[in-house]
Amino acid sequence: MLIFNLIIMNIKKIFAFLLLAGLVFQSCSKLDTPYSDVIDPSKAFRNLDDLNMGVLGAYAALTTSLIEAGAIVSDEVMYPTENTVSNNTAHRWLYNSGSGSVTSALYEYAVVIDRANRVLEAAPTIPAAGEQNRLDQYRAEALALRAYSYLELLRAYASSYEPNGMGMPYVKQRTLEYLARESVKSNFDNLNADLSTAKELIPSGLNDNSRITKTAIAAIQARAALYEKKWADAITYASEVIAAEPLAPKSDFGKIWKDSSQSEVIWKLSRVIGDSRLGAAFFRETGEIVLYAPSFKLIDQFGTTAQRADDVRFSSYIQYAPTRPAGKSQYLVNKYVGATLLTVDLLTLSYFAQAKCT
Repeated sequence: MLIFNLIIMNIKKIFAFLLLAGLVFQSCSKLDTPYSDVIDPSKAFRNLDDLNMGVLGAYAALTTSLIEAGAIVSDEVMYPTENTVSNNTAHRWLYNSGSGSVTSALYEYAVVIDRANRVLEAAPTIPAAGEQNRLDQYRAEALALRAYSYLELLRAYASSYEPNGMGMPYVKQRTLEYLARESVKSNFDNLNADLSTAKELIPSGLNDNSRITKTAIAAIQARAALYEKKWADAITYASEVIAAEPLAPKSDFGKIWKDSSQSEVIWKLSRVIGDSRLGAAFFRETGEIVLYAPSFKLIDQFGTTAQRADDVRFSSYIQYAPTRPAGKSQYLVNKYVGATLLTVDLLTLSYFAQAKCT
């Protein structure tokens, strides 16, 4: 009887062990189940159409925050008394590393760079039989977007533009590591190499200015050379751009900023309803509040009243509105009005507006 009880007890122990092991293996198999809300990189990019979507995703992440932050921090605009609704820490230079008003571009361009790197990582695995030009185009766009993003970050956050200044970590692959800052020279070497490779890959027949073209790459190269103080290179690349995209006649210049002329527009970003509007930091449509107005120092750069009237840039960049009520700014930023001020169905933003390369 004792032996029988021992056998029964051992059977129970074995059964319990097998049951526990089964639960463990079952739970492990559930842990190994692929996430239902995440697309694996190997499945995200399977063909050229997928790769194109990746490139468009990198374009979509580009923002205009540095244009606005640069104007505010540099005192090209002033804080009018009618603005009682917006944050003024950037204008008053009260920002620090946690102030999104001046540091948000770090994250924004990191997204562009990461998406470009994902495209570049996937490109060698994409079959492109008979469509090598398309593959080359997407690789070129990703390289140019990465280089452009780093140039913008350098312009905003480098400790100086001298070769030994502190630049940014130049990330060429997906990573979650915190990397050390590289020198400005290293950054320029890397972005110039990316631009050079992109220029070789980009099809000469690509002329859609909502995407990066060979002329757009030359414009980025011209801007990079300017900040590197490589004057001869800046002249060479700028001359290449002007030869491909002649300067607009005086009668068309003002139309560029109202999206009614494509003269001088080398590269623009297509935007849809719901996207933030370039220039929103300067004017709030609700209540018609001037958040930031052109500074008098900037206005004076255009000379006397008579000289301003003869300078096509003044009326294109600055609006004089003497009929605005008392206590309201009579000068408004006009450069980024676009097609209409209140309703924008599709907004095109020129990314070379500041340097007049567009």
